[in-house]
Amino acid sequence: MKKYFTLIVMMGIFMCFASQVGAEVTNIVKLGSDILIEEEMRVRNACSVGGQITVHGMVERNVIAIGGSIVLARTAVVGGNVISVGGIVVKARDAEVYGNITEINSSSLSTVFSSMLSEEKEGWSWLFAIISLAMFFFILIVALFIVVLAPKPIHIVSDAIRNSTFNVSLWGLLILILIVPLAVLLTISVVGIVLIPLEVLIVLCAALIGFIAVGRLVGNRVLRIFKRPNPNVVWETFWGLTILWFIGWIPYLGWMVKTIAIILGLGSVFATRFGVKRYGEHV
Repeated sequence: MKKYFTLIVMMGIFMCFASQVGAEVTNIVKLGSDILIEEEMRVRNACSVGGQITVHGMVERNVIAIGGSIVLARTAVVGGNVISVGGIVVKARDAEVYGNITEINSSSLSTVFSSMLSEEKEGWSWLFAIISLAMFFFILIVALFIVVLAPKPIHIVSDAIRNSTFNVSLWGLLILILIVPLAVLLTISVVGIVLIPLEVLIVLCAALIGFIAVGRLVGNRVLRIFKRPNPNVVWETFWGLTILWFIGWIPYLGWMVKTIAIILGLGSVFATRFGVKRYGEHV
């Protein structure tokens, strides 16, 4: 298992992202489906989320499968890295790979836990990286389901953030300040104690929805910068959350950006009543 796999995955996904928004036809990026690169094909990058990648031809840069395996046939040529998260890499004897081959699966995770139990610092750092990666994929999958099944509340929440940033930030700060005092007040009575888990659940759901809305705004802005004037809400959310995850790994700046995103999102969700009505509208 290669070192710094999280950095490799981040850079690889970012390369696929940058290529995709550039609208180059020689890049293949798919969600939930397999990718087949025929022997006569020549592509720049191949990236699949939830599908297998089979390469017979040439990939100039990177091959990345998240939640799937990668098969490199004997005629395959890869100029960059080959990364499989949650799958395996099968490489024929004559296949050519000029970068690194990285597998992150159950067998590699066992190595991490073994080194962790032996109190190796590297094992703990790998564990934290894996937990962060798992949380990112969990939030991403939930987010995509939400924007597909209920896009309107996400639009309302994100519009409130964009149009009333200062006001919703005050809402978010107020909610964060009141969480603990409210929980303390609820402990006074037996009925109140029962309601504490409900309070925590409501706040967590609001924070999740708000964070998704912030991610959608970030994705919308980035795709517009790359001259995609009418991007799909699913792609906006996907790329926005991915970018926020990248930023989260930047020392010092990362946690500040995520904190601001949570405050804005949380405030906007409560200000819009969980996306039921637009902020500023009269009942």
